[in-house]
Amino acid sequence: MEAYGNVEKYFSFPAFIIVLMSMMGLFWSGCKLAFRKRMTYVVFVSFICIGISFLLFHLLIMISGTLTNESAQKVRSAMRKRDLKLKKDIAEENLTLWKIYAMDRSLIITSLATLLTYGILVGTLGKEL
Repeated sequence: MEAYGNVEKYFSFPAFIIVLMSMMGLFWSGCKLAFRKRMTYVVFVSFICIGISFLLFHLLIMISGTLTNESAQKVRSAMRKRDLKLKKDIAEENLTLWKIYAMDRSLIITSLATLLTYGILVGTLGKEL
């Protein structure tokens, strides 16, 4: 569990930045696809590829963090069932995004829904990006 704590200590901020940048890139490419009036086939395909790559970066970080937290929770539960005397070893630690939010399955859906909501708001305002 010590290695798990080190991952949280050193990689939570970079994970936060990667998730933030991937959401921004995904939103940017989606808005360009939705609101650009004239677009050649090459530009259209490039925006699709950019959007897919940002979505993959986003999902890679989110899903791996979520699965790691779920596995750690199962390990903690198994250790508690065995009633180990070392309480320090089963301390509650979760992988977070810059110690702001623990990564779980709901965060994946929430982040994608947030992008959709902002897209609808921008589309409603009718701004040209």
